[in-house]
Amino acid sequence: MRRGLIVGIIGWLAASLVFRLFGHLILVGPGLPYVLALIVGGVLASAVALLAARLFCEPGKSARFAAGVVIPGLLGDAAATLAFAQVFPALPPAFDVLFAAMMLWGYGVILAVLILFGDKVVRT
Repeated sequence: MRRGLIVGIIGWLAASLVFRLFGHLILVGPGLPYVLALIVGGVLASAVALLAARLFCEPGKSARFAAGVVIPGLLGDAAATLAFAQVFPALPPAFDVLFAAMMLWGYGVILAVLILFGDKVVRT
């Protein structure tokens, strides 16, 4: 789980930086663009999570690794959502709900993918 936590902290910091710099291009409002961002984000998050599992997860520990990966982001994004206007000043404050939903979606996808497929990609 320690390796998962390290991967999760790094991943959360990187994703937060991306949203701070490019969030206005990702969260453009509700509707079809938002749904497309969810789909593309889910695919990208799945690919990165499986790559991280391949590189850093120990055999037979993919569920613990998955928990470690998502915990920092869930906690960090809860705080970021509470201070949304300060953390993401380029985004309209009303988009905090869209951001929170997107993050929950992403962490759910990461958790599901790592639990379902993590053991298959881990090097033995």
